[in-house]
Amino acid sequence: MINKLIISLCFTLLLFNSSYAESTHKTDYPTLNFSKIVIPEAPPVASVMVAYMDIANMSNQKQTISSVSSEQFKRVEIHNMSMENDMMTMERLASLSINAGQTIALESNGLHVMLIKPNKPLRKGDKVELTFKLSSGEQITVSSHVKLINFNNHHHHHH
Repeated sequence: MINKLIISLCFTLLLFNSSYAESTHKTDYPTLNFSKIVIPEAPPVASVMVAYMDIANMSNQKQTISSVSSEQFKRVEIHNMSMENDMMTMERLASLSINAGQTIALESNGLHVMLIKPNKPLRKGDKVELTFKLSSGEQITVSSHVKLINFNNHHHHHH
């Protein structure tokens, strides 16, 4: 009887481990919802890339992103760009707090994720995985593909 119980428990654990968990949190869904993730392709020689996205706090309390990491980059940081005395300044944020029910947009000329020193040049279609660690200990891994974006030309020409 005990053996059967152990076998079924092991089987359950095996099943659980093989299902891809998006979040290490105790609930069935992540506290933060990541959408509209865009990682523009950079020139092959570029030592940094950038990621833009919307982050929605689905919980009823403030959540703080304490760090971001990726095995594909030496370092990942959250930066904020702002105008100061007619100069564009960029500062690294130690953490990023999102109020309950709030959605923040990470976009060009504002908050964004800096992907520093890719292990290899990433081209259009390559998958990038980012792990956001919250101050609560929860980790949420999101993935997106590198996209080819022409920031200078907003008119799309079809050939």
